[in-house]
Amino acid sequence: MNQFNDSFERCINDPLFLDQFYKTFLASSDEVSAAFKDTDMETQKSMLMASLVYMSDAHPDLLASIAEKHHHIKPHLYTLWLDSLIAAAKFIDPLFDVETEILWRETLQPGIDFMVGEYG
Repeated sequence: MNQFNDSFERCINDPLFLDQFYKTFLASSDEVSAAFKDTDMETQKSMLMASLVYMSDAHPDLLASIAEKHHHIKPHLYTLWLDSLIAAAKFIDPLFDVETEILWRETLQPGIDFMVGEYG
């Protein structure tokens, strides 16, 4: 878990991480791009940073507050979200390797599963 935490810290402390994530995520599908069309991206980045901390902890009470705001997000979009996050981490973290990617996926998947379970 320390390897994930170290990578996560390197990423979130780099001001380009969220920009790289959104660049990749918005390009991942027309559906995603349209969903963020009129979004204040600076506010969105702040909310994402908090959400990432909650998602990495996968604490049900914290995730429930996020899920309330995201109950309309279609489950397949979480795959694009995670893949875009991984791509951004690979871009930013010079120590990112296959093992680190597995740890990112294993750490964030329970939170994603929770969010998908709240869909609708």
